[in-house]
Amino acid sequence: MARIRGNGAPRRSDDARDPDARIMVRCPNRACAMVYYVAGRYAGKKARCAECGTPTRIPGVRNESRTRTRNELPAAARRSVDRRGDVRIGCIGRGQAGKTALFQVLSDSLVGDFLPSGLHLDAGDPREVARMIHEAQAAQRLLHESGLPPTLQVSQTRYCIYKGDQRRVICRMREVIGQILTHTLPDSESRLQARYGDYLKNLVNAHVLWTVVPCPPAEPDTRDRRRYANDLRITMAYLREALRLRTLKRPAAVALVLSKLDALFDTPGQARAALSDEVLRDALGPLIQLVEQSSHVSDAAIIPITSFGFGKAVRREGEVDRHEAPGSSEEPFGDEPIWLLREGETPAPYNLDALFLWSLLLGLLNQSGSEPKVEVEFDAICRMLRDDLETGGPWIVPVKGGVALKTTERSQTATAES
Repeated sequence: MARIRGNGAPRRSDDARDPDARIMVRCPNRACAMVYYVAGRYAGKKARCAECGTPTRIPGVRNESRTRTRNELPAAARRSVDRRGDVRIGCIGRGQAGKTALFQVLSDSLVGDFLPSGLHLDAGDPREVARMIHEAQAAQRLLHESGLPPTLQVSQTRYCIYKGDQRRVICRMREVIGQILTHTLPDSESRLQARYGDYLKNLVNAHVLWTVVPCPPAEPDTRDRRRYANDLRITMAYLREALRLRTLKRPAAVALVLSKLDALFDTPGQARAALSDEVLRDALGPLIQLVEQSSHVSDAAIIPITSFGFGKAVRREGEVDRHEAPGSSEEPFGDEPIWLLREGETPAPYNLDALFLWSLLLGLLNQSGSEPKVEVEFDAICRMLRDDLETGGPWIVPVKGGVALKTTERSQTATAES
């Protein structure tokens, strides 16, 4: 089915096949609910949602009530069309980089909680909350026993920021199939090529991009050095392509995410002492050069994270691989150590809330609205998110941009105490 997407307000027309008419189409997937305007010539044709891929059929323009201008739409409909409070996050990272654990732990930790400002982060549908609770229980069992399986199907997650019972911000995230990065070649089969195209489209349309790279060991051997060099090269290639093809007028924010710190350090203090700003900048040098030189990047920062929590990761011994995990020592991205959650422990992610709040804040700041009243509302939300981010004493190393956080004193205190 052809992917169809249009822009602009619909024109008045009484003819369902009028090529000059504009038809409003809403994705039938309730977890997505994207709204599009398409040309009247597509009335009755099949299409897929550009966000989640759900198939739908373009309706006909049956009467004048379906073709009112944006100013004539009721307030509830105008809010659904206005994308100012819609933040899309794209993720870049090869298989076994720690992305699946990051997404899973995020849904089981920060999501569902109230932030210090009083804002509340949760799923957009009560049924999604129930699903997250069931998935969290199953995921914790796997984290203890064998590790999470690699992502084999693309799934979109939608989180919402609420103020009281009012939805203020929607955040859309897509869990990426890491093997797309490492196993899609120019001559790969059409199924992989289609996934590659869909993946790039998601990155091109994102407001915030996460590049996830596992932290290299302190004393790497030849194989570790090779794997880390390959990580940087493939991640930079996809980030460069996402920025080169970017069509949005506003630039993107880029988070350089260093994952799996809990596999190397026992405490935050140890991690911060070993990974100074200079060490981090040197380790991620190629990615930093790219974002500094790109006109499509407004802000960038290095954000180290853990999914399990310091002192809670144990390396799995033996020859048995993680469930369905691809790769071997002969492959350039294979032979990745498997890390499990220590028996009896529950995840206590470190700095993951900082990554998510920074992404929400920059995703909103990098968008421009059209209505002064809407701008005032979202400026207030941005101030609350900035305060929430600063309160947590985040570990964020600025690379590019002008968003300054008052976190130095609190961060140094936290490091000294740990």
